[in-house]
Amino acid sequence: MMSVFVYTLFAYFSFIPVSYQTRVEEGCLVKEFEEVNNVTNNCKDIILDNLSIPGGEQLILNLNEGSTLTFRGNTSFNFCAWTGPLITISGNNIKVIGEKDSVIDGRGPLWWDGQGTWGGKKPRLLKIQVTNAIFDGLNIKDCPALCAMVNGENLVIRNWFINILEGDEGVAPENHFAHNTDGINLAIFEPNENVTIENCVIYNQDDCIAIARGKNVTVRNLFCHGSHGLTISGTNSTIEDVLFENSIITMAQNGIHVKTHVLDGDGLIKNVVYRNITILDAKNYGISVEQNYLNLPAGQPQDGPPSNHIPIYNLSMQNIYGNVLSGGIPVFILCADEGCFDWKWENVNILGDNQNNNCTGYVPKEYEC
Repeated sequence: MMSVFVYTLFAYFSFIPVSYQTRVEEGCLVKEFEEVNNVTNNCKDIILDNLSIPGGEQLILNLNEGSTLTFRGNTSFNFCAWTGPLITISGNNIKVIGEKDSVIDGRGPLWWDGQGTWGGKKPRLLKIQVTNAIFDGLNIKDCPALCAMVNGENLVIRNWFINILEGDEGVAPENHFAHNTDGINLAIFEPNENVTIENCVIYNQDDCIAIARGKNVTVRNLFCHGSHGLTISGTNSTIEDVLFENSIITMAQNGIHVKTHVLDGDGLIKNVVYRNITILDAKNYGISVEQNYLNLPAGQPQDGPPSNHIPIYNLSMQNIYGNVLSGGIPVFILCADEGCFDWKWENVNILGDNQNNNCTGYVPKEYEC
């Protein structure tokens, strides 16, 4: 047990974002919201310095090719009941970095009502739509709803720290906790290809990482706490050639979650690998694969019949270890007829007081359910 504790601490401190200090021409230093448009149009080395954004306004950062954008100090947002996003970043061949001690503060407590997107209007924090880009060292705090909605090609996201611990039930005031605060979501709207997400620490209340569309995606060296896990979210799109590896998931509802949405159109999940994943104290499931997912408010059961309109091919699990809390199920599989094919699971060992795994419709090769 001590070795697990030490490993967890090592993971946490190893993934703390790298510090940066950027020098820039004075004319490209933004201290007032009204200056943003002029600076992004005319500069390639830009610093946002302790910027406060008015309620209902969007920080639009459409960067020139070859630009470097730096967040310095506290970037914060004033209240407005809307869906956002609060920040949009777009461009080609760009770099976005967080300077030492910088924070992007979504000021989530102003919006949280315990209902997430099912309650009052709440803005998503950040929308990214880029090609050939690096996002390094961002420190994000208290997202009102989803933190980062991403569409990118040839994109690297690394050394992020997303901290929404203030939104946990039992920490936030009663009925004012956070919900639907996904960490990083590879969204369905545009292709995601050749994307790497690495060396990140995420404390949140929904999916730590969610992939709804993507090809050639690598997610590695993550520490996720309190989330809904490392998630493949099958919709009317294709998800293929995805690798999750070398990560720790603690106190999550699900450690690993693969779901297909029964109300969406046809899609495909193919060649997904989870490797070297440690799952500690999962609340509901260590591993959950379900082909009957409905997006419902928290607490409503997912008990409809499974569907094969989004088949899952070649789902591989290698070296998956950990435990679930009392009442949790180590492994849950619900596949439709002709919905799951050619899975191979090796060295999957998740402990719990309820050792009755639940596999309906399919059992992976090399695994006894």
